[in-house]
Amino acid sequence: MIEFDIRLKTSYPVLIGNGALARLSHLSALNEADRIWVITDETVHHLQMDRLQDALADVSPSIDVHISTVAPGEHSKSLAVYGALLEEGVRYGMTRHSLILAFGGGMIGDLAGFVAATFLRGIPFIQIPTTLLAHDSSVGGKVGLNLSLGKNLVGAFYQPSGVLYDLTLLQTLPDREWRSGFFELVKHGFLARPSFADSLLDISLDAVKGLDLEDWLARGINVKRDIVEQDETEQGMRAFLNYGHTFGHAVEYASPGLSHGEAVGIGLVFVKFLEGNDGQAKQLGQLLHRLGTELPDRQSFETYFELMRRDKKNHQATIRFVLEKEGRFILEAISEERLRQAFNQTVRCLEWA
Repeated sequence: MIEFDIRLKTSYPVLIGNGALARLSHLSALNEADRIWVITDETVHHLQMDRLQDALADVSPSIDVHISTVAPGEHSKSLAVYGALLEEGVRYGMTRHSLILAFGGGMIGDLAGFVAATFLRGIPFIQIPTTLLAHDSSVGGKVGLNLSLGKNLVGAFYQPSGVLYDLTLLQTLPDREWRSGFFELVKHGFLARPSFADSLLDISLDAVKGLDLEDWLARGINVKRDIVEQDETEQGMRAFLNYGHTFGHAVEYASPGLSHGEAVGIGLVFVKFLEGNDGQAKQLGQLLHRLGTELPDRQSFETYFELMRRDKKNHQATIRFVLEKEGRFILEAISEERLRQAFNQTVRCLEWA
């Protein structure tokens, strides 16, 4: 078991390892709660809820537990679902001393975290991620919703009271979820100093599943921790965590059914072409195919360009990308012509129809 703290104005623990659910009692927020409000999705409820309920019964057998279940998928990260959850919280008597458990992947973490940030002007919550991808989203305190015009356009910075990452919960993941989480780990590998991305670029899907996840996920989370501790509310370098995401988010939003991490993988190919690093772009393209990524139907450059224009990193009507240059990361405004060139290179590299 690996345990460390995220050190912000209010620090909180992160526990990673097999059987981490048994450590619920180590999180003070749970011991101080008058009621527990679990927010999850239908898939996780079906596969894993018995394990969470058993862990809660062992820790606090008399506490009242209410479970809210939403449909799986990004469409649940919406104003309508959010509003329904707030109403549900009131109906079931949740108070400022109640505790939300975000039990699921990144969508649930974002949604439940935003409910926690705003219900009764803020109640505590604990992240209990159940996917590989959520090693990224469960740490750092970004919570929020999507709008019809783009991803994550409503949100807040609201830190959890703890992150409990039980790796045995990953055993039921389908291949798509393994791919999705792996590309976020690759992103962290590029951001790390020294970088560990190169050791991940020639891997197979079976090898991904065979990684020492306790060690590798701790590496990825520590990359994010180092950045977030220096820039909690994204006034500067925290934007670097969006490496590969500007084009990736555009592809994801235009491609229902594509996972977030797969879209990030495509975004990393794009950004490597922007950097002029054609060799790594081609390696990433080969990795996408080797891991079995089913590319979505390609939309026009204009479609993606319009979506990139709504990215939160933009400034004074310019589209800004996180780029690696001479061993350091920067935010740089990119012209439409240069974006179109990188798009065409990405299409050819991926043989993207």
